[in-house]
Amino acid sequence: MPGRVCLDVIAGPIQGRQFAFEDHDTFLFGRSPDCHAQLAEADTTASRHHFLLEVNPPAARLRDLGSLNGTYVNGTRYGGRGTLSLEKAREQRWPEVDLRDGDGIRVGTTVFEVHVEGGTEADTGPRAEDASAVTPAPLAPSSAVAGFEIGAMLGRGGMGTVYKATRMADGRVVALKLMRPEVVVDTKARETFAREIEVTASLRHPNVVALYEHGLEADTFYFALEYCPGGSLAAALLKREGPLEVETALRITLEALEGLGYAHEQGFVHRDIKPENILLADAGMTTAKLADFGLAKSFELAGLSGMTATGMVAGTLYFMPREQITHFRLLRPASDVWSMGATLYHMLTLRYPRDFLPEVDPLHVILSGGTLPLRQRDPWLPAGLAEVVDRAVADDLSVRYASAVEFRDALRRVL
Repeated sequence: MPGRVCLDVIAGPIQGRQFAFEDHDTFLFGRSPDCHAQLAEADTTASRHHFLLEVNPPAARLRDLGSLNGTYVNGTRYGGRGTLSLEKAREQRWPEVDLRDGDGIRVGTTVFEVHVEGGTEADTGPRAEDASAVTPAPLAPSSAVAGFEIGAMLGRGGMGTVYKATRMADGRVVALKLMRPEVVVDTKARETFAREIEVTASLRHPNVVALYEHGLEADTFYFALEYCPGGSLAAALLKREGPLEVETALRITLEALEGLGYAHEQGFVHRDIKPENILLADAGMTTAKLADFGLAKSFELAGLSGMTATGMVAGTLYFMPREQITHFRLLRPASDVWSMGATLYHMLTLRYPRDFLPEVDPLHVILSGGTLPLRQRDPWLPAGLAEVVDRAVADDLSVRYASAVEFRDALRRVL
């Protein structure tokens, strides 16, 4: 969808600056050096990471990041832990607001004016102070896709609903994923998506879930994917009373890294590795395969995904590298390494590299940086393995393994 969103700074210490967005991106404001618009460290009207703006032109959404003084949009305060009662703060947990043309944003003396140019402004619905992510109702399969006999629902999440199905033309059992775009699909978006997904469909590897067929019926995109009877790694972990054995966790990770390394060599970055996106060939947890390769990226590049950083479900945030917020459009293979390392960390401990507390915005936790060494979770894990995992989930890109192949080879050396 063509469009442009501009932020003009009309008052305050950075008055005169303009920030323009023509593609899906994020914008971070505050006093920290990694903010895209940074105030002086001495300007305490803003917190170090004050608010995050996600832009997917022509839509834009602002999320206060647990700031001390709050963020004002058209005079209404969002957040502000220093002035809200505990009860009110809980009501406004992770407050977000969808922005429109002409809106004003104020933090202290800094004032932004929002301009939406071109395109058709998205119908974002009423402004909301509750940022709790709501999983959409499953898409009804009854009339969604011709040529498939649709069976039981296998799962659903923010990106769509998956059903077990049979392709009537050849009897192949598939996992049929239905994804409804968050915006109106115009010709440009359709062409961009078709171009991107054709490249994704070319990926063929034993550890990557194959994409057999895709298309659009009515307002729903469908994808016929390789069916994996073992389900997701996330579901398998939920059935257990404790973490995986080291040997099993390493085998699954190495298999997934084989598929990831292949995709990296083809120029792909997954962007959403987590236990839900690692599928297993059978209930015996054999042959791990990476799922959803390129689907999220293709939707994002075509402008069809709506917002993916703000309003995101916690399950994804637990496995998200820091640079996915600070450098949204510049993700590299090392970003997938972090997510794969966090997944291995979770298999071994059933915990996460970062400590996520119920009362703290998970985006704030990620931006604050730092991870807990693996052996602080479980001192009995092998020291060599812990050293490799800790390096994989380092925030510092100069420390982290640069690719899936580097991470794989390091794990092999500690076997």
